[in-house]
Amino acid sequence: MSGIKKRIRTTDNLTFSFMLATVIVIIMVMGAKYFWDYHQEMKQAEREMLEKAQIITQQQKALWEFMAINQRKINYDLDGNLEYKFLSCSTVAMGVGAMLAAETDYKLKPTNVNYRNILNSPDEFEILGVIHLKKFPTTTEYWAIEDMNGKPVFRYMTPLIIDKFCLDCHGEPKGEIDISGYAKEGLQIGDFAGALSLTMPMDLYLENMHGSQRSNAFFSFVLILVCITCIYLLVTKMVTSSLGELEQAVSKVGAGQWDVNLKDLRARGEIRRLTNHFQNMTEQLKDLYSNLELKVEQRTDELERANSILKQHQYELEQMNLRLNETNIYKSEFLAVMSHELRTPLTSIIAFTELLLVDLPPKEENKLHILEEIQTNSQILLRLINNILDLAKIEAGKAQLNLEIVDMQDIIALVESVITPLAKSKDIDLSVHVDSHVPLTKADPEKIRRIIENLAGNAVKFTDPGGRIEILVEYSSATNEIILQVSDNGIGIKEEDQKYIFEKFTQADGSASRKYGGTGLGLSLAKELVELHQGWIKVKSQLGGGSSFIVGIPVQNLE
Repeated sequence: MSGIKKRIRTTDNLTFSFMLATVIVIIMVMGAKYFWDYHQEMKQAEREMLEKAQIITQQQKALWEFMAINQRKINYDLDGNLEYKFLSCSTVAMGVGAMLAAETDYKLKPTNVNYRNILNSPDEFEILGVIHLKKFPTTTEYWAIEDMNGKPVFRYMTPLIIDKFCLDCHGEPKGEIDISGYAKEGLQIGDFAGALSLTMPMDLYLENMHGSQRSNAFFSFVLILVCITCIYLLVTKMVTSSLGELEQAVSKVGAGQWDVNLKDLRARGEIRRLTNHFQNMTEQLKDLYSNLELKVEQRTDELERANSILKQHQYELEQMNLRLNETNIYKSEFLAVMSHELRTPLTSIIAFTELLLVDLPPKEENKLHILEEIQTNSQILLRLINNILDLAKIEAGKAQLNLEIVDMQDIIALVESVITPLAKSKDIDLSVHVDSHVPLTKADPEKIRRIIENLAGNAVKFTDPGGRIEILVEYSSATNEIILQVSDNGIGIKEEDQKYIFEKFTQADGSASRKYGGTGLGLSLAKELVELHQGWIKVKSQLGGGSSFIVGIPVQNLE
């Protein structure tokens, strides 16, 4: 197991990784160089073999031409008598080739597809060469490297062209027997007469080349070892040894040992800067750890004091909240009692006023006007008292819905009977419309009436004489709600005040309150009564452009 861990640490070691990468790069570079050198040496070998073949064949051609020029001197005596010596051009060429082959592995001979002597018959390569040279007259040579009897050889061919000295043996007439005993071919000057073929062995040359490559490979291997050794020593001394010491220091700090001194670490460059940063960090951690317990104790004391103060404030807030709740209860009870005590005489005043109005003669217009004013203001005051009583019940949690089957036509008729005199007194045009599709629903009719009456009363209050008010009731099948809408073309409400108008004792504008009167309870009560029915209320208004209050009441099942 320890051996496995050791191998894992070895492969994970920085030096090993760096050296492995270096060796791979060097091997790849040296391998590429080896193949490049091999390719270049082969090209050089081909060039040298080609040059040697060109020289040998040119020498043979020169000898051939010399023999052709001197045939008459060889075969005729001084008196001009023919004495054939059997030293024709082809005979000499074959003899030279035989002598060359006997002393070396070189083979040299003239050849042609239509050969005259069986010894000049071409092999497969020579047939291809003759055909190529004859097909392309401008080609001066044809060569290739191939294996012959398992050994590499260089094959070279150069064309033989008829000149005037060749006509005695190869000219016309065709078929006539020449001096050497062969039939003439009937060739003319410039015709293709075959090729001179040379075969040279390459095994010795290639063996020398391979030996040179082996020497270079051995030298490269030694060079790689030297380079790797030098790099290893440099990396170990300048990098890994410093990182090893730094690793040990990090391990000590991780184990809680803060007494680490890296100032004497021999390192340069980035490792030196890293070491300095780590040393500074260690000293700061040591100082922080040393003072940590004291700081924790101090923070604990501070938290306990803060917690004690917080508990004291919480207790004071709870006591204050209790007093506020008691005050609110007293206020609600006081308002309820006062409102109840005021409502009884107000009801009596309204009743007596109605009796007086019934019995008053038509000619008493002045008294009639006074009684109507008493009746109107008494009703306004009664509505205010009723609002206060209802809000007190809601705040006390005593408000309940007396659900009945409600027809909105009946409720709107009651509201219209109350609002019409108020609107008429200010010369305001009041229009009421209940859509025929509005269904019956279960609701508290008195509270629904109060909602619409409060909204309509506000509309009358904040609409100048000559204005108009519209009460509209519709049914929304999409949400299954009865939609109540009270619209006017009165003074309107500022946009920034619209979010406050449903709060108790709040009006949009203090100047409006002074001019038009009111306590700011109507909209607050309307909102509370709407929410008792699980409904909603919203306002659309523009300063100077009138207001529109919209209420949604869910339709309840009649069962």
